[in-house]
Amino acid sequence: MADNEIGKIDENMAYLPANGDGIAWHLPYEAPMRLLGFNWFDKYHKYHRLPDELPDEVTQYPNGVMTKVPKDKCGAFILSSNTAGGQVRFRTDSGSFHIKGKHSAISRMDHMPDTGRGGFDLYLKNDSGWRFFGVTRMQHSEYDFSAELASNIPRVMRDVIINFPLYNGVSALAIGLDEDAVIEAPTPFADARPIVWYGTSIQQGGCASRPGMCSSNIVSRWMDRQVINLGFSGNGKGEPELAEMLADVKDPGMYIIDYTWNVDDQALAATLPNLLDIIRKKHPETPILLMGPTPGRCFYPEYGGGGIRAKNEIMRLEACKRIKAGDAHFAYFDALNNSLGEDFCECTVDGVHLTDMGFYRLSQALCNFLKTTSIY
Repeated sequence: MADNEIGKIDENMAYLPANGDGIAWHLPYEAPMRLLGFNWFDKYHKYHRLPDELPDEVTQYPNGVMTKVPKDKCGAFILSSNTAGGQVRFRTDSGSFHIKGKHSAISRMDHMPDTGRGGFDLYLKNDSGWRFFGVTRMQHSEYDFSAELASNIPRVMRDVIINFPLYNGVSALAIGLDEDAVIEAPTPFADARPIVWYGTSIQQGGCASRPGMCSSNIVSRWMDRQVINLGFSGNGKGEPELAEMLADVKDPGMYIIDYTWNVDDQALAATLPNLLDIIRKKHPETPILLMGPTPGRCFYPEYGGGGIRAKNEIMRLEACKRIKAGDAHFAYFDALNNSLGEDFCECTVDGVHLTDMGFYRLSQALCNFLKTTSIY
């Protein structure tokens, strides 16, 4: 069957391009809309997760040995154009929601749905909370995109979230609403200070079926906070240069540090104390949560489960050491043993990366922990 031929047989499977009739287009970074997740957007006007001003080299620690890597070989810098965690929030009475724009980069993956890798999705809020309403149905291999997110919705004022793709880059975006729609600023967060979450491919969103199911976006909805997603697929390596960028976030409400999957135990022991010291120098009282790895197939003894347990213990001991030294703004969350449940491998697509069920369970466990810990 040829590409998209199924759409000729089942109309529910056909692409849904944006409809220009009766639609007015708006830029997501112009008031009253609020663009979130791109800490340096006001300075560089790019949907990037790291600043343009990058060091020529970064310091990495393979096997615990320091080495210098050119910036064009630093995966975190390359992946910073992936828009994971980006959001547009606003209030409107529009009954239709469309997007159009252009990708700056397209990631192709064999184990992640295109709607998560390169799609946008829509959430609307009612009296019972946030509800998913639509995801882009479009040709995800094309750089130019146009899609309908939802239409024919009853017209009442409500809060809106449009989530950006988890792995693609976006160079241009416009949001289409009913041309007579009222648009207002979004309802303020319960706490305006962002949560800054540093991690790996799991934190970036691999392999959610759509962006709203990534943990940073789930936690943002459930905890009513902005969450800046600084997860870099395969490249959460704890470089001190990246730590400086983490510390550069203005007025952070909390840091979550979660990069054990991308380093061995020697590299984790070599990088973690320095990364935390760099953050602490600029933010002496900002809460920091160290988070162990989520379980996967390597948790089983036959897959060498001792390695992942060793890294989990490094995270726990580092938090305990700092708390004992008098830092009352530290905590440790044991995601390895307390996040996905006994059937944790049913929560992954490949033994490591999470499905929607995995992200849901992780977010639920983390939010429950945050609500009970004294540092939140």
